[in-house]
Amino acid sequence: MRADLLVSTPVAWDQFIGMDPFESLYFLNSNVLFKKNSQGLQNYSDLNKGAISEVSVFNALKLALFYNDFNTVTLLDNRLAELIAIDFNALSPLRTVSHISYGNDTSFWLFDSNTLQLELFDYSSSKTKVKTAPLSGEVLALESDYNYCWVLLDTELHCYNYTGSLIVKLPHQGYTDLKLWNGVLFLKKGNDLYYKPKNAETFLMLNLNKVLVKQFFVTNQSLYIYDEEFLHHYQLLNN
Repeated sequence: MRADLLVSTPVAWDQFIGMDPFESLYFLNSNVLFKKNSQGLQNYSDLNKGAISEVSVFNALKLALFYNDFNTVTLLDNRLAELIAIDFNALSPLRTVSHISYGNDTSFWLFDSNTLQLELFDYSSSKTKVKTAPLSGEVLALESDYNYCWVLLDTELHCYNYTGSLIVKLPHQGYTDLKLWNGVLFLKKGNDLYYKPKNAETFLMLNLNKVLVKQFFVTNQSLYIYDEEFLHHYQLLNN
């Protein structure tokens, strides 16, 4: 796989979030979520919940905002209007959530730092669908699609299926973030990006021009890298 640079656009954001399937772009500035597309610019903020820790744009009709300080997830519609707030402090059993990632339309994967377990949580019923065995090691990131959830630990990479069964376990050295697109994993290590093809256990480096990788996102055959000054848009091509 190779990445061909298409365009570099000057921007000034606190954090680049990503692109949804409809090519709307999301970023954070001063703890405000912005959505930008051909129709204009929208924003959302709730200062009562503290800092926005994570934003999932996997489902463009139900964006998920995670507030780590308040142990809360807020879902927004495509106009950034609030749909529902899930306060895990008010649910039993008490969960202390550190990471989330979408599972399907009514559920998302979460990591509970109390039990050290990964959980597929149905927010429509406030019920747990599946739980994994306790994980050992620090969880750095979660990424999921409709069938699988990948967990990046500090020394290992795990993949679970929708029943909570561990189906892949790979060692790694130094990766700090990951993204999942079309079954292919993309991983960040310093200012380098690697990818793991489908059904492979090897990690291959993407050949990029020298660029600072502050945040990155992969969707629709495109790789986006934010370097604190520019958003670089690459097209991903099979060699």
